[in-house]
Amino acid sequence: MGADTTVAQQVEAPPLKPLALKTKLAPAPGRPPKYSLTVKNSEGKDVLVADPRATRALVALMNVHAVNGGAACHWGGPAAYAETMAAIHAIMFGTKGRQWHDAFNFVNDAGHAENGIYALRANYGFDGMTFEDVKGFRGIKSKLTGHGESHLNPQGVLLSNGPLGSALPQAQGLAMADKVARRDRVTICVVSDGASMEGEAKEAFAAIPGLASKDRVNPFVLIISDNDTKLSGRITKDSFSMQRTFQAMGSLGWNVISVSDGHDLQSVYQYIEKGIEQAKVNPNVPVCLWVKTIKGYGVKSTMENAAGGHGFPLSNGEEVVEFVNEIYGGQAPEEFANWAKSLREEWEKK
Repeated sequence: MGADTTVAQQVEAPPLKPLALKTKLAPAPGRPPKYSLTVKNSEGKDVLVADPRATRALVALMNVHAVNGGAACHWGGPAAYAETMAAIHAIMFGTKGRQWHDAFNFVNDAGHAENGIYALRANYGFDGMTFEDVKGFRGIKSKLTGHGESHLNPQGVLLSNGPLGSALPQAQGLAMADKVARRDRVTICVVSDGASMEGEAKEAFAAIPGLASKDRVNPFVLIISDNDTKLSGRITKDSFSMQRTFQAMGSLGWNVISVSDGHDLQSVYQYIEKGIEQAKVNPNVPVCLWVKTIKGYGVKSTMENAAGGHGFPLSNGEEVVEFVNEIYGGQAPEEFANWAKSLREEWEKK
């Protein structure tokens, strides 16, 4: 008896129905940042943005509290990211007509810069966070952990960011899921140049534009902080240059936007705004913002240090007053100056 070669009837699969899961992310803050600067958006309108100097000052102050409690902390990364994070949050929190997390997936792969996000959001009062709360950074009773952990801080962290490079492919998955679910959400993922060395990150560098070209990914914006610095030295000098990797992003299918000065807040804001708009207009071509930054920016000694002050350079409160004042190029705001003074006095009593 011959084989049955009858073609089975083809049926169309029913449309996928997304699970009705409620996000635990906190809503946008109800007020502007306490310490802010004004930039112009692409329409020439004024936008209040969290002052990157306040972010750096808060990181320094909260780090001293953590160090006093026996914890190690990061400085160089959050200092490098301050303008980028300020711009991203101003854009996200400025969403009209719906919640910011309905309009954006925000994924921070650079876990070593998470304390900068805590500081920035405390400036906004996000999730009811206060400056008093950040004093508990890395404390056993605090949800403000060294790297962001979504199971401990679901109000502020969408995806945990332990191993660098691991959150980028997860962000890819979110963008694919939004496409399947027919949402119009934009995914923004921030990565470091060091994380870009990881294999899973490089796979995502190729997969995201490849899948986007087949209309399988929602609008995607990748932001790379390129400061040519790793944990223990300069990347180009001590290992191998990442410049050719970033130069090849266009060949992989990314729309690459180069940002030559990642510390020009006005410029950074408008470039990110432009990148998001271009990703929305043509979701088949994801956007890569290649942002040149300086690790440890704001303090001369860490900017010039071979590792960019990756770890927080102060072991106690002895020099915190000068450190915070230098961030402001002179005298820090009274609130921060008094805070730093109290940390020094605490050190003097020991």
